[in-house]
Amino acid sequence: MDVDGTLVTSDSATFSRVVGQLRRLKGIGVNFSVATGRTISGVAPIIQQMEGAGAKLPPMVTYNGAVVALSEKPLVLKIKTIAREAFGALVKRCRTAGVSPLAYVCSATPFGVVQEITYAEGPDRPTTEFNGSLVRWVDDLLTIEDDIVAVLIRKPAGQAGEALLADLSETFAGILRVTTSGGAFIEICHPRGTKRNAMVELAQMLDIEIADVMAIGDNFNDIEMIEDAGVGVAVANSPDVVKAAATLVCSQSGASGVVEVLRVLTRVIRTEKALTDALARAV
Repeated sequence: MDVDGTLVTSDSATFSRVVGQLRRLKGIGVNFSVATGRTISGVAPIIQQMEGAGAKLPPMVTYNGAVVALSEKPLVLKIKTIAREAFGALVKRCRTAGVSPLAYVCSATPFGVVQEITYAEGPDRPTTEFNGSLVRWVDDLLTIEDDIVAVLIRKPAGQAGEALLADLSETFAGILRVTTSGGAFIEICHPRGTKRNAMVELAQMLDIEIADVMAIGDNFNDIEMIEDAGVGVAVANSPDVVKAAATLVCSQSGASGVVEVLRVLTRVIRTEKALTDALARAV
């Protein structure tokens, strides 16, 4: 399940209903995980809320699929970093366009402790924290020696933002993954750093066929995941192109749509089990 626009658009009562449905699914053998563009630190408050309410999660997908990590430690299991040459070309393109990128670093110490840093360049230094990670300001992003896992670029307003998104998508096609979750940022990572590919990796870890996976999302960075899952679900607030990729479209938005589809899934599984048991008794 996606997080922003899908899960966290809810009030506390709706969030509690989501967790209640997840408990029921866990009881009948269905695993649940999140797939988000957030950093590990950025999604931690949501994970803690869910675990505090009794939902035990398997590994989660972060950085739009560039990182798969255990939530409880946390512990990085899979990571895809941006090639140094591609990162350099991207930074130079951003400078030409007059925008300042943010560079994400996600690494683990020899003791398994996850370290997340957001690098930024330029004279303006308005904050020391972004998306749950420490911000380090540098004069030149190209001097960073750390491996970069993702880059965020604040979109200019209006058509200029869409033009920049189109330009970067075309310029770095096959070299970098350029997408957006519909918010203020263009999100860039390794070309295989997608929620779809991370979903496949996670399914392999759990020995689950992709045909047996349900994926729920709301935006452009969810499309491949929704398309390739056994059942792809778009909540009602999704753009039309996302709805077109889905097997099911919820009648409600955000977390209310999640509750709607999880109730359907629970009924289907219980009905199938009841029919299987009835047939076994008949034989």
